[in-house]
Amino acid sequence: MYSKHTEIFGILGFPLGHTLSPWIHNTLFKLSGYDGVYLVFENEHWKQIGLKPLLDLGVKGVSVTIPFKEWAYTQANEACEASKTMAASNTLLFRNGISAVNTDGTGALESIKQMNSDLVNPGIEKKILVLGSGGSAKGILFAIAKELEGYHKQHSFKRKVHILARNKIAKNEIEQSLGNPSWLEQPTKEEVIQNREEYDLIIHTTPVGMNGVGGEPILDSHFFTKKHTLFDIVYNPLETDLVKEAKKKKAEIIPGYHMLLYQGIRQFELFTGETLKKKWIQKVESTLLKELKHRK
Repeated sequence: MYSKHTEIFGILGFPLGHTLSPWIHNTLFKLSGYDGVYLVFENEHWKQIGLKPLLDLGVKGVSVTIPFKEWAYTQANEACEASKTMAASNTLLFRNGISAVNTDGTGALESIKQMNSDLVNPGIEKKILVLGSGGSAKGILFAIAKELEGYHKQHSFKRKVHILARNKIAKNEIEQSLGNPSWLEQPTKEEVIQNREEYDLIIHTTPVGMNGVGGEPILDSHFFTKKHTLFDIVYNPLETDLVKEAKKKKAEIIPGYHMLLYQGIRQFELFTGETLKKKWIQKVESTLLKELKHRK
């Protein structure tokens, strides 16, 4: 039951027919007893419309998805370090002015660590391969950078991170935004394939494989072995063709919906100030998985 005190939140983007964010947030509102509702604000012209209609409606915060993450960052009065570094935000808070936050990297990093924390251990002489150079790749690379460099202050540093993407300019911008660290490199596709045994974690960040999105992945299924862990951040469908083929090669899989789950949890905390209980997170994950299987 909603009232005049109900706080309004939502997701801003286009298209949004696939979004599962309302399932996350509205389930958490119900479980926590927080008087809020999460709506879908779908429009392809947000850059022209601006945020005023949402502010006039009294919206307290929004999740932001493609293709508006870079634009969202420019609309804020203040921004978190991740947003500033990558010039992209997936969360806007409308409380005292407009604040921009990027929780993509937080969600991805938590997903990886829940599977196997050694995959982001700088003391292990292995490589992480990030496929793609868009907004999601930016947020994920920032979070990985903070994890690696924070560890590096106390321990030896052996791990490398490689970016493989078709957009050379975007790759260079990511390197520059992170301060051109020595652990971040841009190998060629041929070098990646030749040295595939050196990688233990492959993170696919492009929309290829998403329902309704065509194209070929940067690497095909022949790349993968049982020594690899694949994290494809696409969650609709539940398993992309790339994931299915990697599983046939006995690679470990981090489900894409885990990133959606953990970045959404962080957004909910920012929206409400609530501290989530573990049983709530388990309930939301169960709800998400059920819905994804239903959409299969």
